[in-house]
Amino acid sequence: MANKKVVEKKNKKVLVTSVILLAILAEFLVGMLFGGYITINNYKDTVYPNSYLGKYKISEIGFIYLSKRIEFFSDSILDNTITLVCNDKSYVYTYRDLNFTVDIDEIVNEIKSNQSSLNFNDKLKRIKGEDKKVYNYRLNYDINYITSVVESLKRDADVNVVYDNLVMDNQRNLSYVPGVEGYSLNVVESVQKIIEAVNSRADGNIEVELVGVKEEASKNSQYASIDAKTSSFSTTFDPYISRGTNLKVALNFIDGVILEPGEVFSFYEYAGPYDRDGYVFYYEFVGNGVCQIASTIYNTALLGGLEIVKRYPHAKKSVYVPGGLDATVASYSSGWYVDFQFKNTYDYPLYISAYATGGEVHVDFWSNHDAKKGKTYSTESVQIGDRGYASYLHVYENGVEVEKRFIDTTWYIED
Repeated sequence: MANKKVVEKKNKKVLVTSVILLAILAEFLVGMLFGGYITINNYKDTVYPNSYLGKYKISEIGFIYLSKRIEFFSDSILDNTITLVCNDKSYVYTYRDLNFTVDIDEIVNEIKSNQSSLNFNDKLKRIKGEDKKVYNYRLNYDINYITSVVESLKRDADVNVVYDNLVMDNQRNLSYVPGVEGYSLNVVESVQKIIEAVNSRADGNIEVELVGVKEEASKNSQYASIDAKTSSFSTTFDPYISRGTNLKVALNFIDGVILEPGEVFSFYEYAGPYDRDGYVFYYEFVGNGVCQIASTIYNTALLGGLEIVKRYPHAKKSVYVPGGLDATVASYSSGWYVDFQFKNTYDYPLYISAYATGGEVHVDFWSNHDAKKGKTYSTESVQIGDRGYASYLHVYENGVEVEKRFIDTTWYIED
C-alpha cells in the first residue's frame, strides 16, 4: 500500500514537471511568433532589406518615399544603353533615345505585391537579409516611336542580294565579281524583341539581335574558276554595209553566253532564227552575214581543243576563213534550220566573249587556266583539187607537236 502511494506521488511530480515545461515551451513559441509578427509588421510599409532595383539599392525605404527614390534613379536608368545588332552592324541607343520612361507606379506595385505574397518564414528570411531580391525595371514605351527607329535601321541595314557574276571591262578583260549577301530586317518582330528584352532584364546595358532574313549570294561558285583566255579567233568584214549590221546583231546575241561543263552550244538557240528583230536583210533561209559569226566561233572552238558536235560547210568557199574551216547556219520559214554546235569538254565553265571592233569580228573563249591541261592548238587547211579542202588540228605540249588530228574534208559545189 505504501509503495502504491510512492508511485502515485512520483507520477504526479512528473506530470507537474511536464506541464510546466510545456507551458514554458508554449510561452517561448508564442513569444517567437509574436516577435516575428512584430518584426513583419514593422516592415509592412517598407521595402525589405537586401532589395535592389537593377543595380540600385532600395532596401528599407518606406513605400511613401519609394516613388521619389525611384524617380531619383530614373535618369541613370534611362542612360543605360541598348545595342541593336542586325546584319553584322551595331547601333547603340540609350533607353531615353528610344523614348522609354520609367514606370514608377508599376515598379512600386510589383514590390508591394511581391512582399505581400511571401509566407511567414520567407518574410522573416527576407527581413533578416538572408535572400537578395532584384527587381527588373518597368518601363513605359511608345511602340510607334520604336517602330520608326527600327524602320530607319531597315533602310540602312537592308541589302539587295547580288549574285556572283562575270564582268567584262572596256578592254574586254573578264573578271569574277563575288556576290553580295542579301538581308531584310523584319520590323514588327524586331520591335517586339526590343520590348521583351528591355522588360526582362534587371541589369542596365543590353544587346538585342534583331530579326532579319539573309539570302545567300552565290549561285555558281565555279564562275570564280574562270581566270584565263583559252582561245581566240577573228575575221574581217565591211562595217558600212547591211551585212555588217547583221554580224553585230548576231554578236550581241552570243556575247556573254556561259556554258557549264558538258553543255552543248547551239548557235541557232542563241542567234536564230535569222529573221528576228535586229537583222536587216533576210531572204528565205540565208541570214546574210551570220554565217561569218558561226565560222569565227567554229575556229575559236577548234583552237580551244573543244569537241565539234555539228558543222556544215557552205556551198561556196568563204573569203573570211581558209577553205574547210567555215561553218554555215540557216533558218527556213518552215521552221527547219541548219545549226552549228560544239560541246564544252572542259572541267570548268566556259564564257564566250563576242564583239566587233571597226571591221573585225572577235570571239574569245574564257575558262580556267588549266582547262586545256597545258595543250595548245593550231589549224591547217590543205587544198585538194579545185574545190576540196582537208582540215587538220595540230596539238602541242610545251611547244612540241604531239598530234596531228584530222578534222574533216570539205567539197564546195560552187565557184
